[in-house]
Amino acid sequence: MTRHVILGDSDDTQDGSLAAAYAALDEGRFRTAYDFAVTALSAANGDNPRLEARALACLAHCDRITSHLRRASGNSRRAAQLFEQLGDAQGEANALTTLAHVCMLLGRNDEAVEAALLSVQLCKTKQPQPPTVLALNCLGLAYSWGGDHQRGDAAMELAVETARRCEPPVSIFQPRLNQVWVEASRLVDERFHTGTMGSLARLEALVAECNDLERHGSALGLLPGLQPMRSVISPASRALLAIWQGDLSSARAEVEAARRALGSDVTWLDAFVRWCMAEIAWVGRDWATTQHELEKMRDLALSVEHEQLACRAHLLLIQVFELQGRCEDALRETRTLRRREQGVVADSLSNREALVSWRLGARQSERHLQQALMASKQFERWSLEDALTGIANRRHLEQVMGDELRLHAATGRPLAVALLDIDQFKAINDRFTHQVGDRVLKTVASIMSSQLRERDLPARWAGDEFVIVFCNATADIATPVCERVQSAIASFDWGSIAAGLHVSASIGLAEAVDGDTTESLLHRSDTSMYRVKPRLSA
Repeated sequence: MTRHVILGDSDDTQDGSLAAAYAALDEGRFRTAYDFAVTALSAANGDNPRLEARALACLAHCDRITSHLRRASGNSRRAAQLFEQLGDAQGEANALTTLAHVCMLLGRNDEAVEAALLSVQLCKTKQPQPPTVLALNCLGLAYSWGGDHQRGDAAMELAVETARRCEPPVSIFQPRLNQVWVEASRLVDERFHTGTMGSLARLEALVAECNDLERHGSALGLLPGLQPMRSVISPASRALLAIWQGDLSSARAEVEAARRALGSDVTWLDAFVRWCMAEIAWVGRDWATTQHELEKMRDLALSVEHEQLACRAHLLLIQVFELQGRCEDALRETRTLRRREQGVVADSLSNREALVSWRLGARQSERHLQQALMASKQFERWSLEDALTGIANRRHLEQVMGDELRLHAATGRPLAVALLDIDQFKAINDRFTHQVGDRVLKTVASIMSSQLRERDLPARWAGDEFVIVFCNATADIATPVCERVQSAIASFDWGSIAAGLHVSASIGLAEAVDGDTTESLLHRSDTSMYRVKPRLSA
């Protein structure tokens, strides 16, 4: 039988108000649960730190379920601090798992991964326990929302394995259902970057396993209050699969079931259902309805502070506009997305500073301190590195370009930027498989790195697009380097990767001028590259 993890509690004794709160959560009475948790916090009265910590952890969980995410962030962080001061490692781990999940939904992926990594470390025991399953499950989600779906899936597979090793075993439904989400997100990202949807085999297998768990009564969540949400998440997930399989009749039935299960209060689930409705319209190329549903998805996500779903809606809208040839609308949506991402980064930095301050300042154990620092440094590297190619990712690129543009504005120091696009990359994927396409991307990144000057930065922008930042260089200096990169790509022995494979690249170059932004400079590079492409392919 599945055990609930009572967040923040390390023994079997609970305050009566907290016990009532968790019972109300399982019944779907979320406001009642919150009121009980507030009563427990009042009873702590500032002189019972253990009860205060447990009450804050419960409040944070209530807020997480009802999509009051910023409030949940503050309460879970405070709960983790109190549990640490009390020496309650399990309570701290549970609070950190909640914090990680909330930060992830708010778009603070670096903070989410750090909190989840620390929670996993604190949960380590000889005999696996349910909190470890939750911590690994949350870590997997954080990795996936950060764009590393492979690492996210691996963390969830470990969560499943850990669940089976618990005594008694706990249900694997929660991590399996989240793996459905991870795989669906990966497929959508692949469609965005390549224009085509990848194989549905993995998603089909995960959905089938979740369906089987539900039929056999094993679809139990580890956290109180998640059962009412399952009645929305499960049919909505099945709907996505049915849509992408072309079974629109089943998809509409599943979406209707999900809509009926929605509560009276708006949560992120309302945005999820809108996404499904948009995908149905997308298949029918009903672009007006698709746009309407995605805009509703975005607005609903923003109303409940779910930055990740809001950004996902922006990405989907960009692709919908591109499919219609509405380039100006796609560019406008891209600008909006970038502004939102910049706001999220700024918000994350201030919160991360506070988190690191209390965690490193309070921790007495040198062993724990070193583990936390190592995890933080490792993720810092991951967060600035493209997972596939190993060169700088978009986040790192934008940081460097921002710094270089400020130097250019202040001192007049020259700056040139090149945008490199692999010619006919979609055809390479279609003819030689995506695995070969991935090897092409990694090889191009390696060739670029080997041909550049030491102070230049190669970065992966998106899909098969790369950017080179030529620091303290004019276009005259950068041009021969670009030609060298282009020649090295064309002359590489691509047949060693796949027989008949040939790869070339187009490069556009632009030099910074007064008033340039990252966006305007890249746009000119992009325009320059597309002026060159026809001559290369002629």
